[in-house]
Amino acid sequence: MSLYHSLILPVFAMEERLDICSILPEEVFIFYILPCLTIPDIAECKLVSKTWLRLVRKYYSCLRELDLSPWDCMVTEDYLINIIKHAKILRSLRLAKCWRACNTVSVSFLAETCSRLQVVNLSHCGSVSDHAVQELAVKCRELREIDLSSCYKITDCAMWALADHAERLQELYVSSVYGVTDYGISHIGFKLPSLQVLDVSYCFRVSNKGLVGFVQTDNYHLKSLRIKGCSKITDDFIQKLWAAGVQVNNMF
Repeated sequence: MSLYHSLILPVFAMEERLDICSILPEEVFIFYILPCLTIPDIAECKLVSKTWLRLVRKYYSCLRELDLSPWDCMVTEDYLINIIKHAKILRSLRLAKCWRACNTVSVSFLAETCSRLQVVNLSHCGSVSDHAVQELAVKCRELREIDLSSCYKITDCAMWALADHAERLQELYVSSVYGVTDYGISHIGFKLPSLQVLDVSYCFRVSNKGLVGFVQTDNYHLKSLRIKGCSKITDDFIQKLWAAGVQVNNMF
């Protein structure tokens, strides 16, 4: 039996006999009851009454972290927008495999609404475009981590936008993004000294040339680099990366 059935349904039954929402402070619902529920259960709560709708919206407005990945098949564009339009102080949003929800419209709306985002995971969302990433880079100036793995529409244009605008970026994941080449990664290499973790696994168009900035720039702090499946990166260059203090993973 889920928390929704064991906790919330008895509250609804009690609410038929007395106004439970007027007896308990709304903080109890927002900080103690709703956080115990899953996102689908919270969506059910919105349908009970106008009071519950208001409580759920206020709960969304207090969110700093949100992970919708476990419900990737049910999260749509409208579903996502109806949450994030209230979650303006959101810091971390994980939408891995939420391909039905993530597109240029929804991600651009996310960037406009949640400008204080620091962590965004859009991996395996095939409709995410360069323009959407550009909106995130320009409007979310506190962005520290972005995962675009297996977003097949992404190209070097997105890398250029991140390099030019995401000055605080520390982690970038673009595994299996075949539109990313030496041109985009070299831009990252020379313009983002804050970057500490980079994953370009299976980006088969990335070679030694794209990674030169990580060994030539004195103020660089790259610590971890994943390059599995990048056959154009030579063993000699991997030695140079190790000498620069970069931990290279070309195995998994």
